[in-house]
Amino acid sequence: MTTEEPKAEIEVLRSGTSAPKADVRRWTWGRISGLVAGLAAVGTVLAGLTGYWTTYRTVSTELFAPMKQGPTQAEAARFSLVVLPFANLSGDPSQDFFADAITENLTTGMSRVFKLRVIARNTAFTYKGKDIDVKQIGRDLGVRYVLEGSVQRHQNRARVNAQLIDAHSGAHLWVDQFDTARADLMQMQDEIVARINSGARYELTKAEAQRSAIATNPDVLDLTTECLVSVVDKAGLVGKEARMACERALNADPNNVTALSMSSIRYSVPILFGRSTDPRTDLKRADELASRAIAVDANNALGHVAKGNVLIVERRFDDAIADFERALALDPNAAEAYGALGHIHVDIGQYEKANEFFDKAIRLSPQNQQLAFWYMGKGHAFFGLEQYDQAIEWARRSIAINPNIGSNPLGTIAAALALSGHDAEARDAEKRRAVLSKVKNVAALKAIAPPSSADPRVRATFDRAIEGLRKAGMPEE
Repeated sequence: MTTEEPKAEIEVLRSGTSAPKADVRRWTWGRISGLVAGLAAVGTVLAGLTGYWTTYRTVSTELFAPMKQGPTQAEAARFSLVVLPFANLSGDPSQDFFADAITENLTTGMSRVFKLRVIARNTAFTYKGKDIDVKQIGRDLGVRYVLEGSVQRHQNRARVNAQLIDAHSGAHLWVDQFDTARADLMQMQDEIVARINSGARYELTKAEAQRSAIATNPDVLDLTTECLVSVVDKAGLVGKEARMACERALNADPNNVTALSMSSIRYSVPILFGRSTDPRTDLKRADELASRAIAVDANNALGHVAKGNVLIVERRFDDAIADFERALALDPNAAEAYGALGHIHVDIGQYEKANEFFDKAIRLSPQNQQLAFWYMGKGHAFFGLEQYDQAIEWARRSIAINPNIGSNPLGTIAAALALSGHDAEARDAEKRRAVLSKVKNVAALKAIAPPSSADPRVRATFDRAIEGLRKAGMPEE
């Protein structure tokens, strides 16, 4: 079965942040997919980081200070936003309903998912068709951010522009342009809203984190935002900065769901990357923090993402899937949760299903920091399906996005090239892989084979990987 390219045709005006570096210890199909699933999960607050980020999702209720009546621009509430009516550029007034529906759905979605202070649609629509400076709108409504855009629809296609603007400075924080083709009108609307929602909320959170970093007297919101972004922007390669930020946030509020969840992820991801010096202790701590987050608020998606990470470490894949699905039920725009599910399904040998999840993540958040890892996952899935040309293509795309991603995609390329008869190219790829990986020979690779309980398809894929790498020049010992 060949997985189609994502149906949304994308033209991005500016590139997103490059995918993070990966410090992967060992190249093995089962461990790699579980490892990257954990990495993909960290962005789910934003996107979700996917953003997660993921995870680019829930900054929970306790983070948001109550609004004063009639604030000045300088006093505009943190995480406050107005979605201005999207302009209809179709040249057909009868298409106003489509642009208005996108505006309404974005307003509802941003309010529900992000728990932002979002200006009501009736107030926002008073600005429809008016050419008013965003700084003035910010002063009038007491908001920090303005989300605006346009849509041009023709039959089953739509071109969408969206931009997030700092209402104080007038600076553009995020811009996106994309085309989408859908026969079903409601599906088209949903895809547009999900794409904009995922990108805008991550950029808004980053902007708030920058404000928090320079706060002279940081409060709980400042500290939690720093914790969130420091973990997500490191994309799993978390270190001292993230640890200190999250500890400060928890010291300020021990029951802060976002800080609890991100702290849990900070402990679990290094285990998945083989960088933990005490995996047993770190896993126990990650589990405790995730459980506390869910106990405080079971309807916060980020807590379930953190718990899913823990379950991946424990190789309890069915339970991990359940938690990531719960996260998606709470936040349907969490692209990183889809990516995590893709990697888990590679790990359990369900390669067609894995590609479906990867495609959902890519379509939802094409500028996500985890994009290189989703591409890498698709390469693994296509290798499992014995579609070697596709495996090579997606692995190469992964490296093109992030040349520092590590040895994993090169392993896919080397094995797939060798098994498809491209011997010289395979040997070159294997040489480059060996430079980056601690796994230097077949014996070392066999030592980290999937467990006997693994699905037969996983073991068969692993055996073919060994065969391919042997043909590519990997020595026996």
